[in-house]
Amino acid sequence: MNSNFLVKGGLMDRLKRATVADAREFFASELKLALENHGISARPSSFDYLVGLLVKSISSENFFKVGPSGQYEDTLLFDLYTEYLQSSREKQMSVLQRLGDLCLVMSGYFGESLQTKLVDIDYYFGMGGTAYGVLSEMENNRTNKIVYEELSGKFQPFSNVLGEMSERSGVQSNKDILRLYERWMATGSDRLRKILSAHGIQPVSQSKTVKQ
Repeated sequence: MNSNFLVKGGLMDRLKRATVADAREFFASELKLALENHGISARPSSFDYLVGLLVKSISSENFFKVGPSGQYEDTLLFDLYTEYLQSSREKQMSVLQRLGDLCLVMSGYFGESLQTKLVDIDYYFGMGGTAYGVLSEMENNRTNKIVYEELSGKFQPFSNVLGEMSERSGVQSNKDILRLYERWMATGSDRLRKILSAHGIQPVSQSKTVKQ
């Protein structure tokens, strides 16, 4: 995945950001279907957490750091682990959550991007599952503890679910977004509009004759 996922300039400047409610509604519907397809259950609190994580994935700054040139750069798992070792307990919990979230999103929704990485997907499974597991042990809030326990115990199945959602949406790069937008321009498809909205893009309203 190109870490600068939502490009600026040109065609993208003519699009409006979708509302969080649009994205949450889309991801909730897609996640429910994908879980059913995989025969996997999720507690309501864990389901809400996953939907929120997918909404966060719309904005690159939630998962990537900004380099000296102002461009987004990959956040290395080793850097996060080093930060965890050097932090206070409260900061450690924040780093562990970010580590788990990053591994889950990258191994699942943006799994294809790992083909160009030096480490394979199993590394993300292990690191992410462990991060959530340790976080659940450190967490005092019972609801959060249960969420992190489930995310840890079902890390790979949840990652596979997010992978199916990504495959169905057909969006893993800037080119994919532009391709879908151009197709929406030609067809006015409600399905494509919802996919674009879920990725932070609100297509400009136009008169269309085809809706599917």
